[in-house]
Amino acid sequence: MIFFFSSVKKRVVVIGGGFAGAYAARNLEKKFSVTLIDTKDYFEFTPGILRTLVDPRHMKKIQVLHSNYLDFTTFVHGRVTGFTEKEVSVGKKRIPYDYLLICSGSHYASPIKEKNIILPNRAHTLHDHFEKLSSAKKIVVVGGGVVGVELVGEISDVFPGKHITLLHSKVCLLERCSSRSQDYVEKVFKKKGVRFIFGQRMTEEKNGVCMTDKGKSLKADLCFLCTGIIPNSEFVDASLLSEKKAIFVNTFLQVKGHAHIFAVGDVNAVPEEKTAQGAEKQAEIAVQNVLRLDAGKKLIPYVSRPRVMVISLGKYNGILLYKDFVLTGFMPAVLKWFVEWKTMKNYR
Repeated sequence: MIFFFSSVKKRVVVIGGGFAGAYAARNLEKKFSVTLIDTKDYFEFTPGILRTLVDPRHMKKIQVLHSNYLDFTTFVHGRVTGFTEKEVSVGKKRIPYDYLLICSGSHYASPIKEKNIILPNRAHTLHDHFEKLSSAKKIVVVGGGVVGVELVGEISDVFPGKHITLLHSKVCLLERCSSRSQDYVEKVFKKKGVRFIFGQRMTEEKNGVCMTDKGKSLKADLCFLCTGIIPNSEFVDASLLSEKKAIFVNTFLQVKGHAHIFAVGDVNAVPEEKTAQGAEKQAEIAVQNVLRLDAGKKLIPYVSRPRVMVISLGKYNGILLYKDFVLTGFMPAVLKWFVEWKTMKNYR
């Protein structure tokens, strides 16, 4: 009797090459036939993007081609337009799969389409605005969360002569962080001459003037919108999405009703702070669960836990947060440098 053993590997498609998608592709490509689909052909250390605005040379330090760290994965450069139970569509191309990981991340949304509105999504975007920033005198940053605070920190650090206004709809900066960290940021920024406007939203930008919902007008040579991220889920059926366009998943990160499809990172509806570190931690569980599902083993639940957060306030200053512990000053800045260096070393 002759036995035939199939050596054909099962197919895994990963949508998105950020922290979650890159981790998944790297850790599944030896076991499965993996295809990575991404709108860009490189991995990017997103926590370091804002520094490229004030130091364009930094872009080379935070980007690496997918082909440089993936040995067996097939890369498809394009935008996903939809998927079924068996295949993913990229334009007219159809890519079959046995397991699908949706790691498409998120983006900033702007209802304001004026040319002076800049969304801090990608290093290339900020790199292109370096010259404009150099000559700008008045700058408005909209949003006092982590991204807005870090952006003000970078600009005020390198360009101390700029007139910077930070417009925030809440009553304080970093509203989800401790009062000590909030006070520290305000103290640092006030010394640098940053102007704060709380409790107001920007409603319009026209001819270099930003208008708020309370009728205040702010002159701006450049305006950065750092508020309101939206999951990149436009290719997902509306029945699978929350009101905020995030994909519903169960405790194993499986898309509800689809055992062989996982949604990981910013794109899912897991109620936690959306960070690069969190996306990678979710990817670890999703990878294990793909392996376990394929082997017929019990899946592992994802448990959200408090994690260390480092917020930079320029190159030599920052805040480290962990539960009720707060560390400020030079050491958090050093830690952020180290995390960036270590992460990028793993991808080179």
